Amino acid sequence: MNMTYDRIVYLLDVIVVATIIFFLGFLWYYLSYFVIATKKDKKFPKATKYAKFAILIPARNESKVIRNILKSFKDMKYPREFFDVFVITETEDDPTNKITDEAGFIHVVRKDLNGRRTKGFALDDCYKYIKEKGLVYDAYMIFDADNIVSDDYLDLMNDVYQQGYQVGVGYRSFTNATKNWICACSGTLFSFMNQFTSKGRSVLFKKATLSGTGYFLDARIVDECGGWIRNGMTEDVQLTTYCYYHNIKMYYYPFAKYYDEQAESFKILNKQHVRWVWGFFASRKTFKDQNIGKVYPPESKVKRFFSILEYSLSIYPFVVLTIVILIVCIISFGFAIGASVLNQPESGWLFAHSIFQFILLYMIFMFTSAFVLGIDNKNLKFSVGKSIVIVLTYMFFFSSFLIAFFRGLFNKKLRSSWGRIEHNGQIIDKQAVEVKDDKKR
Repeated sequence: MNMTYDRIVYLLDVIVVATIIFFLGFLWYYLSYFVIATKKDKKFPKATKYAKFAILIPARNESKVIRNILKSFKDMKYPREFFDVFVITETEDDPTNKITDEAGFIHVVRKDLNGRRTKGFALDDCYKYIKEKGLVYDAYMIFDADNIVSDDYLDLMNDVYQQGYQVGVGYRSFTNATKNWICACSGTLFSFMNQFTSKGRSVLFKKATLSGTGYFLDARIVDECGGWIRNGMTEDVQLTTYCYYHNIKMYYYPFAKYYDEQAESFKILNKQHVRWVWGFFASRKTFKDQNIGKVYPPESKVKRFFSILEYSLSIYPFVVLTIVILIVCIISFGFAIGASVLNQPESGWLFAHSIFQFILLYMIFMFTSAFVLGIDNKNLKFSVGKSIVIVLTYMFFFSSFLIAFFRGLFNKKLRSSWGRIEHNGQIIDKQAVEVKDDKKR
């Protein structure tokens, strides 16, 4: 029996080591991103001309929260004649329409909802409305109803646009990251996406990570596609894919800040994660098709090759490493339990082997969260105590993604149904409160 345990555990260790080697083989962009994340951000010069923006806000039944973002745009420093705000709803009796009208902006009620309930279809309907009215814009900017926006956001995004970037996204901050543990861990995750993934991609490849809101898209790109064709469960992933394969210049600009409400309960969090996980794994073949839209000439074919390689690999090496270590940990633990029940002496070292694998996985998540908090706490502003709790428990927060995967796996309907996420509009983080109350002007 001893030889059996030895051989199996040896084989498991070989698999783990091989996976780590595989992971290290593709670590070049991870290492680059870690270095870039520590560098000082570069600010663009103030633009001398203004782009005209159309602000699109899908907001069905969002009367509880819509006032905050509309106030943000009423307080905007950007010249009023250079932007319009369109709030998109689904029924004429939605109170959101009246609130929008009272704020002096435009509400658009969708008419064709049959099989078109995702955010992407809402954006497409608004695009068609704009075209029907004969309105012309340089770029479309997307926000969610629960966002609030710094009063210099359009100014800063205009600076990005005038630098020749076709897509730009700002720093996603939070209205309630200090509310509880779930909100704080969500904030840490988005901070990682801001300062690690998006910043690294911008510097190396002139690309960025879009996460549903806070970005502008050059109007010509939408026109070239004949509308807002990215209308799946995760239209942001589809758009990011399109930008990579069509050589569209993107930029992450951390000086431009907007604020987003994080899920406050595990139930709501997991509902979001089901959509994100299965939207991420959905086929992107259509958006890689270079017969759709215009393919812009790459600045460098070598850079384009490595950017698509990085995007194709994305988080997969990390996911594979995590899954392999977790499986080895569980198998070792199972063997340890079996050996203990049979009163075999191998149970002790099998338990130790299982614990070692768990600690290895745990340390990966600890390091990642500690790194994020170390470089970005100027924005997150968590207390020392809360930061320690996040670092020690960050791995357990990610259990929601695993649960989301299995929920979608065994319930196909969840993978394709767009469920509304309830927002309460509570703003408690200090920076967000200052923006809401217009105290930074």
